[in-house]
Amino acid sequence: MIAKVWAYGAAWVLGLVACSSAVSGGMATSQAQVRARQATTAAAAGSKSAGGSTMLPARVLDCHLARITNFDPEKEQLPKEYTYEGDHAFRLFLPSIPQRTKEPPRSTQRAEPVDPRTRILSDPDGISVGAIKHAFDRVVDYWPERVEMTTSVSERQVNLIVLQRSEQQPGLTDIFMTKAKDAITFDTKRMYSGHCKATIGAAALALVG
Repeated sequence: MIAKVWAYGAAWVLGLVACSSAVSGGMATSQAQVRARQATTAAAAGSKSAGGSTMLPARVLDCHLARITNFDPEKEQLPKEYTYEGDHAFRLFLPSIPQRTKEPPRSTQRAEPVDPRTRILSDPDGISVGAIKHAFDRVVDYWPERVEMTTSVSERQVNLIVLQRSEQQPGLTDIFMTKAKDAITFDTKRMYSGHCKATIGAAALALVG
């Protein structure tokens, strides 16, 4: 995962631009394509709420992340050039919510309400810099293509989580997490990358009780 490239997609959550590109492994996907794929996936699942809205499933993501140790914002680095340290377990819960049908608000606008069930379930090594203790401020959920989430950890910084369907490891979800001031200003000492296995639907709910 190229951490520098992930910054462009963070604008969905932080509201810095009207639309953005999701990039993983050199494969670019426009926001319109994301919505189209999302609609196809949801239609195939056929999950509907009582009001007829297409619902995203409940999801538990069991992840393992390593810290990027040699990120250099002054260079264009290839994925193979990154070095990593550690193996940090991380568990996240995303509840069943209606599929998104409109663009998220900009950062200058009031954030959409976040389902309070959305939470970090486990962060034994504290790599989310205390975010486990706080509710999410913004969540933009285009599962399974992309999910972007922020939690305020101080007056000027947020913990940013980006989830994306893995192109290089089908069946898994890529995860990138860092502390950030905005969509392009990351704490380079706290940049974590890894993969998650998703448990979906009733099985996910059974895990959270």
